Amino acid sequence: MTISCPATDDRTAYESGHWENHLSLRAGGIALTARAIAFCRLSAVARVLDVGCGSGVSTEYLSGMLGFDAIGIDVSAFACKSSRRRDPELAIVCADAAHLPFASATMDAIIAECVLSLVNDKSALLAEFKRVLKSGGRIAITDVYARRPNAMSRLHSMRSVCVSGMVHRPELESELAKHGFSIEVWEDHTDALRQLTARFVFERGSLEQLWTSSRTKPDESQQISDALKAARPGYFLLVADKLEVKVHRGEQT
Repeated sequence: MTISCPATDDRTAYESGHWENHLSLRAGGIALTARAIAFCRLSAVARVLDVGCGSGVSTEYLSGMLGFDAIGIDVSAFACKSSRRRDPELAIVCADAAHLPFASATMDAIIAECVLSLVNDKSALLAEFKRVLKSGGRIAITDVYARRPNAMSRLHSMRSVCVSGMVHRPELESELAKHGFSIEVWEDHTDALRQLTARFVFERGSLEQLWTSSRTKPDESQQISDALKAARPGYFLLVADKLEVKVHRGEQT
């Protein structure tokens, strides 16, 4: 997904064009995408929604390499233009993931890479995922999470931070269960996050551009850095099933 802060209109490192290649801002790159999709066990004609598609790398992989009926969606007009430049044939929709412009029960799978941590209302997002997925459909999520949850309140209070919506595992598991999802796979891929941050520092000089904007004050930047360190960010891959709806004597259960 485009790395953009919900609380600001400023363009970020990704949207400035310096990091237009989506893989540069995603831990694990396309290899982790491939692993997530493999866990979904999809048929050759599956319809897959790539939420927060960014410049369309994953959408292109899903449709071109794997042959799925793949659709990418991103709220950023800049990202959608980047996707279409990558491949004019890609099915790209510019819309808010909390209000997906698709009919109910029309998707076999949803992939969301670095999306949840950028969203304040996760309940609304997961409700939309559940709505558009077919019964038995799957969601594949890769994202950052806090390995020290008692330090998260400080991070959540910083609404100008791109990853202020970072979750911890029990919180996410509870939210998924509430929306009728059963977790099938959970893997830690924090090493991939370490590699990403090391590369970012090497190429950009610091990590600040990942979470700050032109509105961030110098003293706030240090506070953000301290809060992130305290939360000890990790990275995970998760695959969950939408529980099938069973009908007994005319009633749904």
